[in-house]
Amino acid sequence: MRYTPEHKEETRGKIIAAAAAAFRKHGVNGVGVAQLMKAAKLTHGGFYAHFESKDALIADALDAGFDQTMSQLEAAAAAVPVRQRKQAVMDVYVTRKHRDHPEAGCAIAALGSDVSRLDADTKRRFEARIDALIELIAGEGGNEAARASAIRMLATMVGGMVLARAVRSEAMSLELLEAVRDMR
Repeated sequence: MRYTPEHKEETRGKIIAAAAAAFRKHGVNGVGVAQLMKAAKLTHGGFYAHFESKDALIADALDAGFDQTMSQLEAAAAAVPVRQRKQAVMDVYVTRKHRDHPEAGCAIAALGSDVSRLDADTKRRFEARIDALIELIAGEGGNEAARASAIRMLATMVGGMVLARAVRSEAMSLELLEAVRDMR
């Protein structure tokens, strides 16, 4: 049975969505192709009809994860006056919900160390997405000082999220989130 091009694209989208969540939750080496296909409710054999390799899927899944995060952060930034943009981004990013649901959260906090060991194309795409996030935080027409401030803020948000997820103590985790959120 032959499928329409639309069906193939929908199926590819399902695989990418399942992979974006699974990679952010378990890491790129924490889940295999068979598990990803099962999560997408598809058979393992169909994977290579959509992707030439797991690495190709990883790059597309990272993009999908970034799209999800950027959509949320752009909406938060657009909903407030320009001078409140940074705090709005911070308030959406540094939350218990984000900490507790990496599968729906930022790919940087979930997969940054994994990406450092991936191929050059994936790193290039990841870097471009980080740059877009820096630009969102810095605002339009941001100068060097605004960009440097945005980089510090992003590094603090990501680092705070990584630490908040890594500690056993709920009290310390919340303390970390609060300290980052209150950063001025």
